[in-house]
Amino acid sequence: MNPFMKKTIAFLLIAVAVFLVSCTGEEKKEVPARTVKVAIIDTGISSKAIPSEYVSEGQNYLIPDGTTEDTFGHGTAVASVILDHCSNVVLVPLVSNVYDKGKVSFVDSATFAQMIRDSVDVYNCEIINVSSGLVLDKESIREAIEYAEEKGVLVIASAGNDYVENAGQKYYPAAYDTVLAVGALDAIGTEIASFSQRGEWVDLFAIGEDVEIKTLSGGSSKEQGSSYAAAHVTAAAVGYLQKESNLSPEELRTLLIENTESYGAKVNPERR
Repeated sequence: MNPFMKKTIAFLLIAVAVFLVSCTGEEKKEVPARTVKVAIIDTGISSKAIPSEYVSEGQNYLIPDGTTEDTFGHGTAVASVILDHCSNVVLVPLVSNVYDKGKVSFVDSATFAQMIRDSVDVYNCEIINVSSGLVLDKESIREAIEYAEEKGVLVIASAGNDYVENAGQKYYPAAYDTVLAVGALDAIGTEIASFSQRGEWVDLFAIGEDVEIKTLSGGSSKEQGSSYAAAHVTAAAVGYLQKESNLSPEELRTLLIENTESYGAKVNPERR
């Protein structure tokens, strides 16, 4: 075989190999997970504890000219739990509670309802994490929750932590039908934590004891509460939305409830 023919055959073999690789997809790079935006209705987020690339501009609804810098630590802790379980997420701090001079102040129910609506309309969030609650069913909040559902935004809320003293107490917005209500499991995830609210209105339980969180200064600590259980479920919800962006709130709730074992949670056998 003459040298020219050898070179021609070698070129053809290389060309075929390149074609086959491109067809089989072996050279395709994995597409990174898309970013999901989550509203954190809480005490704010500490810039010392949570890297800025995970935090978007939010708003302080209690102090009009105030910042979203956390003054209490709860919102920072919730944010850190979410980030501990997922990436490619942007957290929007919407401040509903502020710690000052030894006490915590809260927004009124009308403002709280507006925060839910703004999470949807102003901040374009796909998930709203609420790690607090009211003892009364307020019409303005109920309507805001219905609005979020209509607009395709899932609300995840903690069920509450005072079962020992107020066993029958429901908390809102967790107790609304379209909100995914999350109670707390013990540290090993086998039993409901003694402090956690429970009952047919709670959808599921996730670990809420000995949860490692970030403090205001950026240090670490271990805390307990259904707030951190809810944050864990929010992280799982982010994972589902990264895979399939058009999931409705109802579809997302169903996935979270039917696949609790995949992220260390348990369905409430008493759920409505």
